[in-house]
Amino acid sequence: MYYPPNNNNNDPSFYNQPTRYNPPVPPPPPGQYPPSSPSHYGQYPPPGQFGYPPPPPANQGIGAWLKRQKKGTKIGLGCGVVFLVLMLCTCSLAAIGGSKESSAQIAASVTQTTPEKTTTSTPALTRVSTSTPVPTPTPKPPTPTSIPAPTPTLIPTQPSMPTPTLIPPTPTPAHVGVNGNPWGYDFTPGNLIYSPPADFCTYFNCIASFWQSTNGYVDECQDGTYSHSGGVRGACSHHGGEMRPLYSH
Repeated sequence: MYYPPNNNNNDPSFYNQPTRYNPPVPPPPPGQYPPSSPSHYGQYPPPGQFGYPPPPPANQGIGAWLKRQKKGTKIGLGCGVVFLVLMLCTCSLAAIGGSKESSAQIAASVTQTTPEKTTTSTPALTRVSTSTPVPTPTPKPPTPTSIPAPTPTLIPTQPSMPTPTLIPPTPTPAHVGVNGNPWGYDFTPGNLIYSPPADFCTYFNCIASFWQSTNGYVDECQDGTYSHSGGVRGACSHHGGEMRPLYSH
């Protein structure tokens, strides 16, 4: 079979290949069909000669199918396989534990239902003696002994302390001054009075210049009046002179 050259191929060796000659096939005898085997006319040229290479054979199997899947599909399938393995392990462990519990329950029930062997003892024969009974003396009741009563122990009591009687202190009598003055001024030696109170002349008979001449202490004049110039020259000059000073305590 002759194939026309490909004009798009620029390789000069492509045009120098020898052609293949196919001899003619004789016709079949009358009344017979042509043979079913392929003839030279139905054959393709061998790979690499006057044609394209045949397509590669398709990969078969789970591994090839898994390689053709996307990355997300592969991750999902891996998680599913891990989950199934964990479920199988859990179910197997539960089954083993259940079988152990059931065997323990069966053993306990068998132990409880096992009847215990009962031993029957033959009663021993007792010999009855025909001897004459000896009278037993009747014991006398014991004489009761009197139990001494316990002597009560006296608990000493502490004598009560007498409550001391508080004696109120004797009030000191208020000192009454001359002419009943509230300050206790009198003629008993004490402190000289240089600054008498403002109402001093209410209780004492003061001279007319008592509050003008205040350069001394308070003293009494010969005529019973009081001056504020005690110890100063000329005190009580119009009242007979000084007689005695007045003191405070």
